[in-house]
Amino acid sequence: MNSFGWANAWRSLCWARLRDAEKAYQLVIANLRPSHGGSNGTAFNLFDVYEVESGRGIFQIDANFGTPAAMTEMLLSSRPGRLELLPALPDAWAASGHITGLPARGGFVVDLTWRNGRPTRVRIRSVGGRTTTVAFEDHSRGVELEPGASVTLKGLDR
Repeated sequence: MNSFGWANAWRSLCWARLRDAEKAYQLVIANLRPSHGGSNGTAFNLFDVYEVESGRGIFQIDANFGTPAAMTEMLLSSRPGRLELLPALPDAWAASGHITGLPARGGFVVDLTWRNGRPTRVRIRSVGGRTTTVAFEDHSRGVELEPGASVTLKGLDR
């Protein structure tokens, strides 16, 4: 893939929403290629650089926001009333991982731990939301919380 920047971030987000983990992941990786001397890629400070002329690059904010958004969508797809866990988890991340503080639509924040491509612990905190469904593959569980409360789910994939 010879593309980079905001276009990759956008395509990665779209592939994540279409549940194609590997295509989404390859676009994220392409955006994270190192920039050398102002060339297209990611600078040492993780800012996206767009080469405007030989040896001179400019900061491109769209990819800096878009790439993490795509990565987030790969781990949690949220719509009001539904939180889908690991909808586009790429093989490269599947062995194990965790993420904390993912904001989710509907007024929730999610902490998520996984192993072998399956969620092992999910903490849902309400920041205003009251009800949602938490889903993984064909398993789901309803959650009702008062604002400020939280619940920890285990074994959602059974």
